[in-house]
Amino acid sequence: MATPLIIDTDPGVDDAFAIALAARSPEVELVGLTTVFGNVGLDLTTRNAQRLLAYLGRTDVPVAKGAEGPSGAADVHGEDGLGGQAHTLPENGRELFGDDVTGFYREHLTPETVVVAIGPQTNIARALDAGIVFPRLIVMGGGLDVGNTTERAEFNFWADPAAARTVIRKGNPVVVPLNLTHRCIADTEFLAKVDPVLSNFTGTYRAYLANRSENQGIYVHDAVAVAEAIVPGALKTKTHRLDVDDEGALVDGNHQVEVAEDTDWPALRAFMEQRLSV
Repeated sequence: MATPLIIDTDPGVDDAFAIALAARSPEVELVGLTTVFGNVGLDLTTRNAQRLLAYLGRTDVPVAKGAEGPSGAADVHGEDGLGGQAHTLPENGRELFGDDVTGFYREHLTPETVVVAIGPQTNIARALDAGIVFPRLIVMGGGLDVGNTTERAEFNFWADPAAARTVIRKGNPVVVPLNLTHRCIADTEFLAKVDPVLSNFTGTYRAYLANRSENQGIYVHDAVAVAEAIVPGALKTKTHRLDVDDEGALVDGNHQVEVAEDTDWPALRAFMEQRLSV
């Protein structure tokens, strides 16, 4: 039986790879996307989610429009969130479920559902504060003594530190941090093997990273988190005692959190290449 999966997302180039990975994996039943501000503004992340699902042939999947806030990664993901290539996707997707994400969770969560949050944690924190219990929650965010927005803070947690703190304290998440995802690089060879529509999104992101390092590909942060929902145990975790400070940095604390520390990247890479090819 396929595992029900909801993705909370701010598409976003690596979000697009993650959504495609889920949509093309029979091990999971993609039952919804909830959108949040982040890589670009909420209207664009929502529109991108709808159009990605239309391209993937999954207009059966509902989209709920979530929390607005300041966007902050257009230099990484392009002004439209998809490297200036959103126009290559179908214009029309399924009509929105609405803008009540907590209500969406109440309606769609079952005891088997996995929720993977790959954007700022605002929607998830609001649901937790409203009494929602997530059976299994996987979060792409944070870093142990490493950041990508400040020296210590990762973008998703930095974008709403209070929400990230709520998720760490109340959500019982599996955290997939930069320490792991920075080792999971979709290089030019990888990108040449996958769906060209997806790889076409990556130009702005590749240029951004190339200006700052010798990396000739992109980090597939979000797809790594979604892979754990598709193949439980793909990521090796260790319990840490953590909290989140006002900057959005993971710090030592009193809350036990499972943190993904390792994976067999060659095997996971081959899995992603196979699922994301056409």
